[in-house]
Amino acid sequence: MTKTLEQRAVRSGRWVILGHLFSQALRLGSNLVLTRLLVPEMFGVMSVVTAVMFGLAMFSDVGLLQNIVQSKRGEDLKYLNTAWTIQILRGFLIFFIALLLSAGLYFLGQGGYLSIDTVYGNPELPLILAVVSIRSIISGFGSIQMLLLNRKLMLGKLTVIELTSQLAGLVFMLIWAWFQRDIWALIYGGFATAIVKLILSHSMNLGERCKFHWDTQAAYEIIHFGKWIFVSSILGFLLSQGDRLLLSLWVSSEMMGIYSIAFFLAMALKDVLKKMVSSVFYPMLSEVARDDPSQLKETYYKIRAKVDVITMLVAGLMASMGQPVIELLYDERYRDAGWMLELLSWSIVFVGYSMAGVCLMALGNVKSSTWLMFVATAFLYISLPVAYYFFGLYGAIVMISLNYIIDIPSTFYMLRKNKLLNIRKEFRMLPILMISYYLGLYLLEFMKEREILL
Repeated sequence: MTKTLEQRAVRSGRWVILGHLFSQALRLGSNLVLTRLLVPEMFGVMSVVTAVMFGLAMFSDVGLLQNIVQSKRGEDLKYLNTAWTIQILRGFLIFFIALLLSAGLYFLGQGGYLSIDTVYGNPELPLILAVVSIRSIISGFGSIQMLLLNRKLMLGKLTVIELTSQLAGLVFMLIWAWFQRDIWALIYGGFATAIVKLILSHSMNLGERCKFHWDTQAAYEIIHFGKWIFVSSILGFLLSQGDRLLLSLWVSSEMMGIYSIAFFLAMALKDVLKKMVSSVFYPMLSEVARDDPSQLKETYYKIRAKVDVITMLVAGLMASMGQPVIELLYDERYRDAGWMLELLSWSIVFVGYSMAGVCLMALGNVKSSTWLMFVATAFLYISLPVAYYFFGLYGAIVMISLNYIIDIPSTFYMLRKNKLLNIRKEFRMLPILMISYYLGLYLLEFMKEREILL
């Protein structure tokens, strides 16, 4: 790893961490206000709409970001404009499929096939899904130069765009919720974010102006590389959204809203690290794989060590202190989110292990990365219904938290196959997890004895 690459990675990492921490702070602040203005049922409905739209995005994903970062033609103007044209077509495709799904939900509900006691049977869901789908068209016209900034590890402007658009959306959302107290605050806030982001992406001088263009060779390369990204994205959606898709079959909108609060807090750190992985570590590992493959293993475990220290420390503390955190931040309606947060926090441990897929993708080995996702996805969809049937919601959330443990053997196999595995370095940070967990218990006891906690 050259000094220049390391310097760019460190600089980009600072931007990502700063931007995402500020982003999470904005989300948490608005979340605390919105949970006092809106009822839990609204968050439950929006969590399903978000999951469906995310799923459609993943089901139509051809890996534009991964293509531009990994391809030798990633900075060619014809290649980029072809990618932009594909991005726009994909936005319209998502919109039309979402309309069909909303119509299907409406007629199933009218026919009595969906129970009104579940999220899917909520009478507002079809209309909300149809309206939200328009955002996919808006996002499709965003400048493709934003993806090129990831390749170059130039994330300053990208972070400014993300934060400015998010802030605009949150302000609009809070104003609407203050006066109207309805679910449309969440919907229109998302529109404000998408529109501001679109405008900024074309007005901040990120690079050459985007134009409609079709280069057959570029399109073939994108789609050929993207065929495994497509499969991987489908599995990624089923894996990351499977908990909400399945739980919505069994629980009420209110309980799903409470779960979404616990999930948001548990995933806050994971979101920061995933952003680092996709925006910094993947371009970094890709450049090492292109220029000096012999250094890939060393670079990978150097990054892993830093990630594992953070994940083990935070997972242990949150797993032991989730309940008082919820009681401090939210009112009595969200009390059940406490034990959910403590269980979900254990899933943070597996962030480092999931980085193996990114390392394999940097080598162009998308097939192996896809296989890793398949194992975890299959296990989730088999084990979660069984856990819910025998142990109820508690058992289901335990299974959601520990799902990625099934992926570790196949991860080790893929790393060993590509001569990247160092088994000692895979487990060297585990003691931090137990230390931080018992430290959290000690801090709780200490605060109770001194009546710091009510």
